[in-house]
Amino acid sequence: MLKRCATAICVLAFWTMAFSADAQTIRISYSGTSGQNLPFWLTYDAGLFKKYGVPAEMLLISGGLTNIQAILANEIRFSYLGGASPIQAALQGADIVVIATAYSLMPYGLVTTSAIRSAADLKGKRAAVSRIGGIEEVAIRSAMEQLGLGPKDLTFVQAGPDALRIAAVQSGAASAAALAPPALFAAVGRGLTVLADLSALGVRYPTSVVAARRVYVAQERPAAKQFLMALIEGLHIYRQRKDYAMKVLEKYTRQSDPQILSQSYDHFSKHTPLLPLSDPAVIEAALPSDRPAGRAAKDFYDNSLLRELEQEGFVKKIAAEIK
Repeated sequence: MLKRCATAICVLAFWTMAFSADAQTIRISYSGTSGQNLPFWLTYDAGLFKKYGVPAEMLLISGGLTNIQAILANEIRFSYLGGASPIQAALQGADIVVIATAYSLMPYGLVTTSAIRSAADLKGKRAAVSRIGGIEEVAIRSAMEQLGLGPKDLTFVQAGPDALRIAAVQSGAASAAALAPPALFAAVGRGLTVLADLSALGVRYPTSVVAARRVYVAQERPAAKQFLMALIEGLHIYRQRKDYAMKVLEKYTRQSDPQILSQSYDHFSKHTPLLPLSDPAVIEAALPSDRPAGRAAKDFYDNSLLRELEQEGFVKKIAAEIK
């Protein structure tokens, strides 16, 4: 009997410890495999979240809406994703706020086959996106506007990750897709053409933001601050150590061509800030024109944590350490 009790106690202790360890884990997510996610991957890969006391488990959750649902269900605490989904969710009353913006340009190119020679050739055709309502759809609609196409000139179809969208265009299942480096450069290397380069056009947009529940940020402010401390150090390493950044990019995108990796790094790094403050003008770009009266960009982001870190000298300290 005593032996059985001892065994039961050991088993109970084991599961209690396992549950406790799991309960302490902070799950974080990213929404795709484009190169603008590299600073986030690097921060995790370098062990910086753990360094700053955030026992993070990082997950890929495709699609902005799916990430928002996970945040609202308290399954995910911080998500690195395109700004459209958190801003749209907040517009509809969800408890979501943007606490950092790490990339503020549209990095996408609208790729087609050689059979599409002009914007007019796209009318009535299909465009492949990862998920309906995601940032690729936003990018394609922006490109359509730049090309003089109407909102109904293209039909959107879900095709999944970058490689599947490239295959959809090559096979004729879709006539166009929005791709960011390194997939954009890989697609060009495989014979696809870029009909519109939104990055070259300087289209401003909150392409990479960190979103969280506003109530969580308020109640767990130290944890949110530690998360951002890790990200800031990650951004500095990203800008200073290209060789390491390229290795991380290769790991997460499974793109092994050194030239494409280098080109992709250069494409993003020159426009990636070391302090990821949200610019109201950039947030404004993600707000629909028919939003309710009185809703302004300032309602959707919170720079206070980053400003505190700046005022406390943390950013200068990291800049001095990482050269």
